[in-house]
Amino acid sequence: MRLLDGTVLLAWPLAQHVVTAGYFYNDGSPHNAIDLRAATGTPVYAAEDGTVDWVQSWDGRTTTGTQSYGNAVRIRHADYNGKTLQTRYAHLSQTVVNPGDRVQAGQLIGYSGDSGNVTAPHLHFEVIWDGVRRNPLVWLDDDFTTASARVYTYGPGEGPVARPAEPAAAEQTLVIGPMSEGDAAYFAQFAAWLGLGNRFSAEQAGSNGVRVVLGPVSAGDAAMAQLLAAYLGLAAIAEDV
Repeated sequence: MRLLDGTVLLAWPLAQHVVTAGYFYNDGSPHNAIDLRAATGTPVYAAEDGTVDWVQSWDGRTTTGTQSYGNAVRIRHADYNGKTLQTRYAHLSQTVVNPGDRVQAGQLIGYSGDSGNVTAPHLHFEVIWDGVRRNPLVWLDDDFTTASARVYTYGPGEGPVARPAEPAAAEQTLVIGPMSEGDAAYFAQFAAWLGLGNRFSAEQAGSNGVRVVLGPVSAGDAAMAQLLAAYLGLAAIAEDV
């Protein structure tokens, strides 16, 4: 997926996101990929729309060269900043796509396994940009856990493309006033401008004038109403709904 600023946000290739090995191994040697926990037969999905440009079938014995990937799929995506972007999915038990196939993000492309140079089933996932294997975690959101605290995640200045949204703030009800009927009418216009006319009410506050109740409304709308109240020199009390 391409964000509004053009940044690439890849989808996770598995439903569960447990990183067992990072871009560097625990001993500091380069891995140039991440490994994701996956039992044999776990569905593997395309990380972004693209075209399958390479599929390998493992010969069942060779564990060097490209055969070290075992059964594997590579997808070419739309260029990023004018340079080639690809993803690779390795050690599969089975592939279900062919070279030249167009795939969409989230489409099944194979099943995880233990083919190639491995000691246990998992998914080996690479992001290749401009011909260089990059840290995949920089191209994904941070919705993941690591198998241990020692697993490498980000280098200096690195971080995820996106973070899961924060929980929505509680709605609030504002009680504003007392105020004159003229100010109350002004608040009624303000509520209508925000599309909150059905959440506005005014009541008499004895001889002191009119009290306005606005809500329940979002925290953002409540903040705007409080600014207006402060501008008019009025007291405003916010209560979470």
